[in-house]
Amino acid sequence: MLSLLSLLLATSQPSLEHLSQSERSLLQAALAAQQAHSVLSVQYEACQSQRDYRQAGLPDLQLLRSAIEAKLQLPYQNFLFASRQAGDWQRLQPRDPLQAGSCDEFNRYRENLDQYELQLFALEIAEPLASSLTANQNEAASAQQLLLLRGYLQRSSSVAIARVFDRSQLNAIEQANFLHPDYQSRYIFRLEQGWRSVMPVYMGMHSQFNEQDIAKQASEWLIFLDTQKQFIAARPLTEVSALLAELGPAEWTFDLNGNLIRK
Repeated sequence: MLSLLSLLLATSQPSLEHLSQSERSLLQAALAAQQAHSVLSVQYEACQSQRDYRQAGLPDLQLLRSAIEAKLQLPYQNFLFASRQAGDWQRLQPRDPLQAGSCDEFNRYRENLDQYELQLFALEIAEPLASSLTANQNEAASAQQLLLLRGYLQRSSSVAIARVFDRSQLNAIEQANFLHPDYQSRYIFRLEQGWRSVMPVYMGMHSQFNEQDIAKQASEWLIFLDTQKQFIAARPLTEVSALLAELGPAEWTFDLNGNLIRK
């Protein structure tokens, strides 16, 4: 079964389109060094009982791992998965991969060791990538998220910033005026400001959270309501900064006493 990491990378493999030629050379050196170390490991594990192999030793994988993470700005396990699965990465793999020899081919082991050290040296002296290999994916995901939010906005009659509020702070009359009688959760929204049609200052949340869960939830949300004042969507305020910039100044707000102020 694929791990969660594998599933994530399978759907969002680091893109190489934005890399310069020198950055591609850096990645090629990392791939070649990793491939060489894997070949050395196979032969060494099979032959380490022989003195020549023990004297030559097997290069420390941690040294290669640290160099890859520092130069590529990518966790080593992510690098390994992408190197095996991503099509773009396959085209940068060594054209003539090294081959492990039998235990009586120590000279081949030495030659492979020389090739590994050459590729590791190239990796170590190269300039690190200017930006993370996952930067393009993050940018694409942000753009896709903004398009989704714009879709919510297009369908909305009202949009507002709301704070999570403990309904026990409302008196019985306020609760009767603002909340549906079937709403049972202790927590509600208190609206702070918004755009388009004005909503009530207090309203039920899009989901009901118990006291154990509420601490894990965002304290402020951007909510989208249709013409019937039903939720289209609700997103934590920290995730919608791009849309907030497009919305501009709020068209209305509530003061601390719950009085409506139009702007």
